[in-house]
This record gives sequence, structure tokens and C-alpha cells, in this order.
Amino acid sequence: MSAPFSPPVLRLFVACDLPDEAATALAAWQEQVVAPRRELRLNRSLHLTLCFLGQTPETAVERLAGALGEVPWSPIVAAAGPLLFLPERGKKRVVALPLVDAAGEEGGAEALRALQAATSAALAATGFYAPERRPYLPHLTVARYRRPGPPFSLQNVTLPRLCLSRLVLYTSVLDRGGAVHTPLAAFEARQERSPAP
Repeated sequence: MSAPFSPPVLRLFVACDLPDEAATALAAWQEQVVAPRRELRLNRSLHLTLCFLGQTPETAVERLAGALGEVPWSPIVAAAGPLLFLPERGKKRVVALPLVDAAGEEGGAEALRALQAATSAALAATGFYAPERRPYLPHLTVARYRRPGPPFSLQNVTLPRLCLSRLVLYTSVLDRGGAVHTPLAAFEARQERSPAP
């Protein structure tokens, strides 16, 4: 008797891509400042994760992409804040750069939280995503500890302002060298239209 057919599954997440200039500057800082720390493993796939879906049927991709295409949002300007070591309590596992308001551009961090909430709601409506209960912290994961340990002093990075304008549905394949991310669908932010006179 043959085993019942199981549709293929993909490990999915939704993220905002970084502008090229910021990604290049951040990668250079990682190599110079973070790479020498042997207790850390660099995260070379730099993006702002909004929602992690995990194992999802491949057949759901079209519905998920359709839902993401309906999320209303405009380009968001933000900046990198001082480094964080996560989780907040206990031994640390992640080195992260929080995204905060850019100088002279208030509201960027709040806009990111609003985008994450809208994305989460759109995905949840498909039935393939369960929203997280913990508050969303906009951040970039720049490195992971090889073994959980204490925080330490690390030179901060100076990045240009970040203008986030591209939302991507990614599949992630875990490999010995780290996760390999492949875009399945991408959505550009829509410029706000001026109200009709």
C-alpha cells in the first residue's frame, strides 16, 4: 500500500529588502568589525523580516502572494540605531541593529510596525499564518552566536538613511553554510497619491 501523497512544503518568510548602498555599507562593517569575533557567525542575507511563516505548502504561494500584493504601503525612511544583543534576558543568541526614526524624519519606526501588522493580518487571512503575540521589533540580524553567551562591546555601524520600498516573499533553504534565500514574489511600495482637488 502506497503512502498518502503529501504536497511539497517550503520554508517561507516575508521581508523588506535593504537599499543597495546600505547593504554594501553594512556588509563592509560586518567584515571589519564582526567577522573577527570567533563566537559569532555572520548573517550575510541582510533584510528586515516582517513575518516568518515556516513550513508552508507550496500550493499556498499563489494565495500568499495575492494577499501581499493587496497590502497598502508607501516607502518608509528609517535609520539604524545602536546595536542590540537578543534576547533581552538571559544568554544572547543574536546581534541586531534596531531600525529607528531617521534624523528629521519622524514616524519611520512606527510605519515599520504598521507595515508588519498589515502584512501579518493579510497573511493570517489566508489561513497559512498565525500572527506572533510578542510586540514587533524592527531590526536587522547581523550575526548569530555559535553558542549562546554574554553581550560584549562592539563598534556601532554608521549607515546612510534607509528607504525601504520593496516587500518580498522568500523561500529559505537551510544549508551548512547558512540559509539560502530565494525570492518567490516581490512588491514595490506605492507612492502616496495626493488627494483630488
